[in-house]
Amino acid sequence: HVDIKTVANWTADGSLKAYKTKGGHRRIKKDDLEKFLKEHKMPISLKKRILIVDDDASIRMALKDFFDSKGFVVDEADDGFKAGTIYEAERPDVIIMDIVMPGVNGIATCKHIRDIEGTKHTKIIVLTGYPSKENFKKAKKAGADTCLAKPVKNDIILKAVKQLLGV
Repeated sequence: HVDIKTVANWTADGSLKAYKTKGGHRRIKKDDLEKFLKEHKMPISLKKRILIVDDDASIRMALKDFFDSKGFVVDEADDGFKAGTIYEAERPDVIIMDIVMPGVNGIATCKHIRDIEGTKHTKIIVLTGYPSKENFKKAKKAGADTCLAKPVKNDIILKAVKQLLGV
């Protein structure tokens, strides 16, 4: 609850660590912001962000409603291309992604995200209606942290999210 000019002053004087993009915009890493808030005894109200990627609207909505009710900030995409765009803008803590989607599939999207510098903090859970050792192996090789078979119960996916986030 501070003015953007105050944040700019903090970054300018080095109090709050930031970097500049090629376009000259300041960016602050989440870890650096959390550290700054703790050091200055300011309240931390950073909710964890989840990106749900599935071409099935009913699955996206069910997961969105569930994670909304658990206090997460939820973004959603219906294909891998949109997921990449949202990832770049929002840098979610967790991505829950289907493997089989039109256009850019979940495996390719997972690999693309892992190829971006600084994405190790993001946890990726792959969901698939086609569970097999081969599909799970491909997903893990592409950078998935966990693989789950559809249909998956809410308590199972919540447990996986909490385990990956360490909460």
